[in-house]
Amino acid sequence: MNKIQDNTEDLHLEEDQAKAIAQLLNDHAQRLSMRTIKGLEDGRARAVNAHESKMTGHQVNHDGTLSTWTSWTGHPRLIGVSFICAALIIVLSVNMFYKNTNESSDAFLLGSELPPEAFVDRGFEPWLNAEVEL
Repeated sequence: MNKIQDNTEDLHLEEDQAKAIAQLLNDHAQRLSMRTIKGLEDGRARAVNAHESKMTGHQVNHDGTLSTWTSWTGHPRLIGVSFICAALIIVLSVNMFYKNTNESSDAFLLGSELPPEAFVDRGFEPWLNAEVEL
């Protein structure tokens, strides 16, 4: 079989090595003096206390990671995606606003009784105001 598809031999080798290391640790742990054991217990207690003091105000997720209300601020990818989404929303909103104004102005030009050239001519409105007295 292909080595990539079948790696069970490597798993057995790693398992045997892990068992040998665990056996060596157990053998040497039996020979430790009481002073060394007491020092290890004190060190473990200090490490646990230091870890617990750091955890104050944090919540531990089920996968072991920490979360706080502002934990998202440390993730640059999340911030980048939020900026892109905000920019996209702004661009689409502005585009829809201008699209609606263009549609209403086109409807106004086509629906009026005057020709479209009358709205482009700068002199038409003063002439119209002079001719028709309101």
